[in-house]
Amino acid sequence: MDKVTIGVLGAGRGASLAKAMRYAPSAELVALCDVSEDRLAAAVAATGVQRTYSSYEAMLDSDVDAVAVASPMPLHVDHSVQALRAGKHVLSEVTAATSMDQCWELLETVRSAGRKYMLAENYCWFRPWAVVMGMVRAGLFGEPYYGESEQLQEFKGGLPPLEDGYTWRTAELAMRRGHQYITHDLGPLYEAFGERIKTVVCMGSGQRHVPWARADSTSTLLLETTGGRLIRLRVDFFSDRPDNYTYYGLQGTGAAYEGPRAATEEHRIYVHGQTAPGTWESLWNYDEYLPDEWKTLPAEAVNDSYDGGAPLMIEAFARCILDDTRPPVDVVDALNMTAPGLLSEVSRDRGGQPVDVPEFKL
Repeated sequence: MDKVTIGVLGAGRGASLAKAMRYAPSAELVALCDVSEDRLAAAVAATGVQRTYSSYEAMLDSDVDAVAVASPMPLHVDHSVQALRAGKHVLSEVTAATSMDQCWELLETVRSAGRKYMLAENYCWFRPWAVVMGMVRAGLFGEPYYGESEQLQEFKGGLPPLEDGYTWRTAELAMRRGHQYITHDLGPLYEAFGERIKTVVCMGSGQRHVPWARADSTSTLLLETTGGRLIRLRVDFFSDRPDNYTYYGLQGTGAAYEGPRAATEEHRIYVHGQTAPGTWESLWNYDEYLPDEWKTLPAEAVNDSYDGGAPLMIEAFARCILDDTRPPVDVVDALNMTAPGLLSEVSRDRGGQPVDVPEFKL
């Protein structure tokens, strides 16, 4: 086998993954599955793939090597487990799970299935962050000890109430406290620190915008890693303000990075002993630390958006199958990125008390 054949479940978000596969040389998109004929038709037009299914079971009975699970978030574990038990490798959209029981079910299934599972946390392949991680790996940050990220997205229009089109997004993002969509924020910082979260604390502002919603307008999380490093996250889907959902900050003993908070700002870096004291410089002054894999992409595939590295993420998934290596974001990583968000709800409901995060092992 020189390519991994992939079927995509979910022609909404899944259409973006499907289109990115054309730039992943070790992956081959062969099928699309969705219950909506209109979504399927649109995805076929965008990708050129002709093999479609309205039944997930039928696609699992086919000869695809792997499935990209891009169904609604509460169904990720059910659909991943179903695929793994059918002998398929799985690339799952975020988050990995929506309950702690689902976390344990997914872990047990991956243990027994003998197939690869990888979380499609595309923000870990964000091009500016790839430069930062190149610098981390080269030692320029010294010892990273603090990170921060923010998911600020005015999304009230995407959270309809029960009497007006209530969806899973309403259920997960408006009717639950804490940070239920945590992996975009935590994933890259977890990658930088290389250790799991030990404790989570969550506090909230109360709901100031949508009277029927249970979620806070703004929530802030403090996370402590097993090595005593600190992470601050903020989530806000309700406030009337410009969006900012690709901001990261990282502080180490040797360098500091801050992403832009507005379109007029740039990614900035301070490297002790290299940058003039008291000033910042452009992150792109250090583009030699961008991983070589970015140089393999054609010009039309290169961008600095949150999804810009999706072809590289898919290629990494395919290569771990072909080479029989550990997935870059395996099931343990996926649960380490997901569980702190689930348990932040517990902390918030307990008035901000610290909550321990369990250790997941294969």
